[in-house]
Amino acid sequence: MAHPIHNLDIDVAEYFEFIIKGHSYRFRHLNTEEVEAMKSFESDEEKTKDYLFNFISKVNDDAPDFKEVAKKMITPQWVKFREMIKAEFSS
Repeated sequence: MAHPIHNLDIDVAEYFEFIIKGHSYRFRHLNTEEVEAMKSFESDEEKTKDYLFNFISKVNDDAPDFKEVAKKMITPQWVKFREMIKAEFSS
């Protein structure tokens, strides 16, 4: 009896998009090496945040860089941002 072939590429997105302050951004999922690199400083929230920002790009050229938008985010937006990250990375 033949075993089924599992295609691990089906229904897998390399990024997810989100909107903040009216601008769309794309967050590219980290690969194995990038996750391993992050583990070396994951106890440092600032380093982790700066590292993750490297994987966020703007969808439209006229949008500000996410690093600039992040400076103006309020606490409820940070809460939603963390929830989004947790949901996307744990799925």
